[in-house]
Amino acid sequence: MPAAVLLVTVVGGGAWAFGLLPGPSPCRSGTVEVRVAAQPEIAPALRDVASRFTVERHRVGGRCVRARVTAVAPAEFARRPDLRRRTDAWVPESSLWLGIVRDAGDKGVPGSGTSIAATPVVFATTRPVADELAAGHVAMSWKLLLKSKVDGLGLARRAADPGVGISGMVAMLALDQVGGRTGDVTGDLRKSAPSPADDAAGGAAAVLAGLTAAERFDRPLVVTTEQATVAYNDGHRPNPVTPIVPDEGTLMLDHPYAVTARDRRHRDAAAAFGDALGTRSARDTLQRAGFRAPDGGFGDAAAREHGLPATAPRSLRLPTRKEIDRALASWKA
Repeated sequence: MPAAVLLVTVVGGGAWAFGLLPGPSPCRSGTVEVRVAAQPEIAPALRDVASRFTVERHRVGGRCVRARVTAVAPAEFARRPDLRRRTDAWVPESSLWLGIVRDAGDKGVPGSGTSIAATPVVFATTRPVADELAAGHVAMSWKLLLKSKVDGLGLARRAADPGVGISGMVAMLALDQVGGRTGDVTGDLRKSAPSPADDAAGGAAAVLAGLTAAERFDRPLVVTTEQATVAYNDGHRPNPVTPIVPDEGTLMLDHPYAVTARDRRHRDAAAAFGDALGTRSARDTLQRAGFRAPDGGFGDAAAREHGLPATAPRSLRLPTRKEIDRALASWKA
């Protein structure tokens, strides 16, 4: 059973219905710019797609559409109405962020978006530690987060603040589902969580920064995303990390594309770019960056390139709103 994607609701595109097909003719009426705020981990891949999109001269209302992607941590986007007013589309790591902003009173952010890429929340550790845990037949359960030691040696656990990175929230939700008491571990996780400045770059990626900083005899165990491990390994080839799906399963982050523009011209232009993100070339770009397709699968080429399974991992049950609120509260308690 594929891993569940957190609260993803797919809505239809339709931008091409406005006559936005690319063409060779010049744009006689100027250019309209689509400003996209994106989760820092996915922003580089979206910039590649945006560059091709702009060169292809897509048009709306006689104007060429130009897409500009800016990396913005979702917590920053959520607390800055000025930034939201300047943005035409938003791609946070999870649809949960759309609800968070709407619940805070901004109804200009839609309650749902179109998933453009998914990545599961996983454990990550160094390759030697992964081999050691496998040789010792250690069960890779979410309950490992409750343990400060395994096989007599220390376990250096790390996760993002759930209010900053949804990967940290998934850890709390998973512990709750498998019968763990989150109150027994949140104190330790808070102490080791990335600083607010580090978290500004994205919770799932920020926790990996301290992966090799554990004490000599501690085994690092980090809650992050599969895609973050792919990106980390691209920059740390001599010392790669190993992503591990917990035995009970996990949840996916769905990266919704949500149009937030107020005026019709920018909404149509943002919809055109959203349609471009669903094309084969865009999906290939995202998968090369380590993101899975919205259904949780990899193409065979991407799976081989990253050394990961082509099929989605086993799924945990999707959480209720009450469970989500409890996960956030457990960290603050």
